[in-house]
Amino acid sequence: MAQRTPITLIPVKFPLAEQGQDLGELVERALDNQNTRLRNGDVLAVASKVVSLCENRILRLDHVQVSIRAKLLAERWQIDPRLASIVVQEADLILGGTRGFLLTVKDGILTANAGVDMKNSPPRSVSLWPENPDHSAARLRRHLQNKKAIRLGVEIVDSRVTALRLGTVGLAIGVSGFKPILDYRAKLDLYGRKVKVTQSNIADDLAAAAHMLMGETREQVGAVLVRNAPVGFAGSGSSAQGKLNPRRCLLASALRGLG
Repeated sequence: MAQRTPITLIPVKFPLAEQGQDLGELVERALDNQNTRLRNGDVLAVASKVVSLCENRILRLDHVQVSIRAKLLAERWQIDPRLASIVVQEADLILGGTRGFLLTVKDGILTANAGVDMKNSPPRSVSLWPENPDHSAARLRRHLQNKKAIRLGVEIVDSRVTALRLGTVGLAIGVSGFKPILDYRAKLDLYGRKVKVTQSNIADDLAAAAHMLMGETREQVGAVLVRNAPVGFAGSGSSAQGKLNPRRCLLASALRGLG
């Protein structure tokens, strides 16, 4: 069997992004500044905070009106009432919490605080996830493909926590241009047994690798270029293809309100 070409990860340093900037031009400039050229078949993983800034998905805490429900949640889970109010607005479901955080479902993803985050947001503000991360990824992909005349995949990356594990890992909240899932069903394992259920979320695997280089504080790595990623390119690829109905999810099916 031929060996797979090694995957290469190239961190892309960004200037401090400003609200309302054109995302495509910002990414182009960052790539040009470090003489990194896109190649056919690359996947570009972009930090969600960069996308949120460009799309004006930033809210000033001073302008938030706190609802009664948010006050109750803030008192119970020891959260800033203004933050709790924004989470209530952004979340599809609120399932519970722990001190400082609410456990929520946002866009079919189980995540803390519905993606609302103070970290790496402008002073006295919070960042929200892009309104539609798949559309954001698709717009950036079209922009770069048209400029560079190449086939490209793009994903929007945020961080998440994993049940019973300390620390954050990467999560692909938006995908465009490639299939997020590798399907191993019906293939044979090492001992010749047919695989029945295993599928690999390659989009999240790539997001975790990119997140490792992006960091969480002052790194200013706004994107990571992934070269030779084992993905299947498809114009219809989206994050929805990697989501699971709560009734079929081992963890979510045990949570009150989801099972």
